[in-house]
Amino acid sequence: MGTHRSGTRSRSISKGPVIAASVLVLVLVAVFAWFQFSDRADSTDVAAAAECVEGPASLDVTVDPAIAGPVRAAADAYNASKPRVRDHCAQVKVSARPSAALVAGLADTAQWDPALGPKPGLWIADSSRSIDLVRVPGLIEGSPASIATSPIVLGVPEALRQALEQHQITWADLPRLQQGSLGELGLSGWGGLRMALPTGDATTAAAASIGAAVSGTEPLSEQAAGDGQVVAAISGLAAGAPTPADLMTAMSEITADPTADAVHAVAATQQQLGTGGLTAYRPAGSAPVADYPAALLSGPWVDKTQNLIASRFIDFLRAPEQAAALAADGFGPAIGSAPANPPKGALQKVQSTLANPVLGVNATVLLDVSSSMSTADGSTTRLANAGAALASTLQVIPPDFGLGLWTFGKNLDGTNPYQVQVPTALLSDTQRNAFGSAVTSTKATQVSADQAYPSVLAAYRAAVAAYSPGRTNSILLITDGPDDDSSLTGPALLSQITAATDAGRPVRIDVIVIGGEGTQTLQTLSQQTGGTYTRMASSNDLGFGTAVVKALTTP
Repeated sequence: MGTHRSGTRSRSISKGPVIAASVLVLVLVAVFAWFQFSDRADSTDVAAAAECVEGPASLDVTVDPAIAGPVRAAADAYNASKPRVRDHCAQVKVSARPSAALVAGLADTAQWDPALGPKPGLWIADSSRSIDLVRVPGLIEGSPASIATSPIVLGVPEALRQALEQHQITWADLPRLQQGSLGELGLSGWGGLRMALPTGDATTAAAASIGAAVSGTEPLSEQAAGDGQVVAAISGLAAGAPTPADLMTAMSEITADPTADAVHAVAATQQQLGTGGLTAYRPAGSAPVADYPAALLSGPWVDKTQNLIASRFIDFLRAPEQAAALAADGFGPAIGSAPANPPKGALQKVQSTLANPVLGVNATVLLDVSSSMSTADGSTTRLANAGAALASTLQVIPPDFGLGLWTFGKNLDGTNPYQVQVPTALLSDTQRNAFGSAVTSTKATQVSADQAYPSVLAAYRAAVAAYSPGRTNSILLITDGPDDDSSLTGPALLSQITAATDAGRPVRIDVIVIGGEGTQTLQTLSQQTGGTYTRMASSNDLGFGTAVVKALTTP
């Protein structure tokens, strides 16, 4: 008989599915835990970055006072954005210093003046002219970017602006008005222009514009800046000009009382005139502008992080929000590249003339008329060519220059080897006509020998005695010799010139020798007095005329 299992005994459960389920749960827990850990790690990294793991980094910015307000406001906004640069907490610190002071400070490579504040990594100057004055290899990185602009104009009272406008006064007219009278504009009782010349970019720009207008060279070149007419024009502006401590002082001295004001005009940006109660006049001619360039400085005091902060701050300053803030302050929009400014050498010459004005040249021409000067040179004679060169130069010499003519040979005036044809004096119409007539009518003598050395000595002593203050006093000797047969030797001439020299009345001797070598004595004499020594193979040459012009017009 078969048997059956008891109904109360439980069946056993398979272990495989249970183990698999447990493993799956563990895997899910592990994955979840990994994601949680990863999220916490990312959060930790972000927190570390937010705390600037490399520490703080600050950039010193020096800005011209004219634009310091908007730049400080921009720096505050930039710092408030908590900028991060190369894992550093970046901060911009702004100090205001006149650009002229920075030009002097950066030019002194031996020592930094602590009065200028910290040496900047970023300099926002008043114009590219200031940048150019200190541009040397390794100091400024790349091309500085303009952050704003403002035209340079004359700040004047309204009545003066109307008169200047009516008569269409140009830059070239300003020196004449400065030394003369505004009465020619219908402003009786005003006196001269009384244009103040405070140290700064606007004054330099105005003077350079005068030089460009006089020379016809735009922008003013270094060669043109040394031209006699340019130097005389800028000197005419500077001689006796009011020199207030700064631009703001000059502006405050211009009031509505023309008879009492010490200052009637000053060069400034149009933005600076916005709240000063003055009106702007733009002289006809060049239109200088302040372009406020931001220059990255390079040197041991600036590291790569600061350089990068500076670049980003420049971008921030040029952004639309900051441009709008600058516009609200009266500034014009930034420009893409620097304007066409005079080169560094021209600017330095302009500033030197402003600081040491020379009202032209007071020159005595000492012309050889010995028989050798009748030698044919081209289609005419050496003497005729010399006369033509002098007559041509006469046409370009301004009336505030002095000019006279002596001739020399042998026994021209009794026993004297020289003769005073036209005494040296300012070129009034009468003086100009007298000189022109004399140089075109002068004839060569029949005597080949000359007595150049006694003639030079006499002319030198006369020039010292009749010294014209404020001008470069000079003698121009033109000879095809000398064939001196006097008893005055070369060493004796040099010795007597030295004895006649007066440090307070310097007289320069320029020498032009035609068709010969001249003498070592004359060469030494020109060097000793600060003059030039030029040898020309022929008087029938453009170079001869150029040498005459240079000698008679270069202060």
